[in-house]
Amino acid sequence: MDADGMKEKARQLLKACDLGDAASAAKLINDDFTFQFMEKAETWVVDGQEVSTKLDKPTFLDHGLGAAEQVTSGKRFNFSFDLAVSEGDHVMILGTSNALSLKGEPYQNNYVWYLRFSGDGISELREYCDTKHAHDVLFD
Repeated sequence: MDADGMKEKARQLLKACDLGDAASAAKLINDDFTFQFMEKAETWVVDGQEVSTKLDKPTFLDHGLGAAEQVTSGKRFNFSFDLAVSEGDHVMILGTSNALSLKGEPYQNNYVWYLRFSGDGISELREYCDTKHAHDVLFD
């Protein structure tokens, strides 16, 4: 797959994440896929369960998608993408969110997403953002 194809698939996965669209995400990721929210904590609570900040494919599809529904009033983060860079099997995308938290506060965060491809599918997604802003605005 060429660089433009990888960048487009990366954007499609991030859009599926924003929409909570597990069916679309599943078509883009490999069986060895992992997602990691890049913060120092090793676990976080999702749906009342403590889970690792590094999710395998089934856990990502069950719990990693649709997070916006639980923490924003519009049920989306409204991601926008500013720049995508590709080198070899790697893609990095700079972007932002533009949402309103359930507390009524604006959630406008900056992101860097790192994606690693294996063949035509995505094997790794890491999400880097201002985790303090996310915790302050989205969570109690």
